[in-house]
Amino acid sequence: MKIFKNPYWPAIGVAVLCTFFTALGSAIAEITGVEEAAAYLIMAGGVAVSALLGLLFMKRSGNAMRQYGFRLPDRNGIGQVWMYVPLLLLELAPILIYGLHFNKQPIIYVVLLLFTLLVGFNEELYFRGLVFGCLNRISTKTAIIGSSVIFGALHSVTALSGKNMGLVLLQVGFAFLAGLVLVQILVLTKSLWPGILWHIVHNFLSFSTEDVFDEKAIIVVSVQVVLLLVYAIGMGISLSKRQALEQPVPMG
Repeated sequence: MKIFKNPYWPAIGVAVLCTFFTALGSAIAEITGVEEAAAYLIMAGGVAVSALLGLLFMKRSGNAMRQYGFRLPDRNGIGQVWMYVPLLLLELAPILIYGLHFNKQPIIYVVLLLFTLLVGFNEELYFRGLVFGCLNRISTKTAIIGSSVIFGALHSVTALSGKNMGLVLLQVGFAFLAGLVLVQILVLTKSLWPGILWHIVHNFLSFSTEDVFDEKAIIVVSVQVVLLLVYAIGMGISLSKRQALEQPVPMG
């Protein structure tokens, strides 16, 4: 069927699958009403299933794992230290405004770390690995924009949580721009590991401070969105100078 020959459909399909298992774990934790530590373990289980399926898809695709970005960063890409500075500034913003709040029992942070490790690995595996790989068959430019749009769109499910709509829109914008930055780092370094590391750190800090999010949350996310926007533009300029984005980028 022609529908399966269009790279967009498998890209959207695997992205939805990733989101489904993450949401399923969250739903089970919510329904069972378990304690916080147990809830993170249940959600981690759902993410682990998703990650295992993603790795299976990669293996069955016939491509080497390094072609999806499971390799050390390319020296030419990692040598540009400037590309990692904005990611550091991004995480300093909420710390400077809120400070560090580690007021829970240590076991909660242990299981939270496990959960965020799995989420960071899983989402990069799918969105910057499988989704990018599907769309890169068309062109690198298509893969960069398409994977970022899909990543941002699927993060719109936060609207179901009843949060302030302005904050929800900012978070969707944050997800789109974060995806745009991370996928450009992938293209420059040919590696998923820088994105996975940042994703883990960001999620851990976000979940650790979610209890103190108040009216300042919009300010924090707004600052982060602006930083990401400037960062994404800078990365785009750097990429346009390094290669023709109309052609698929070799990841092997």
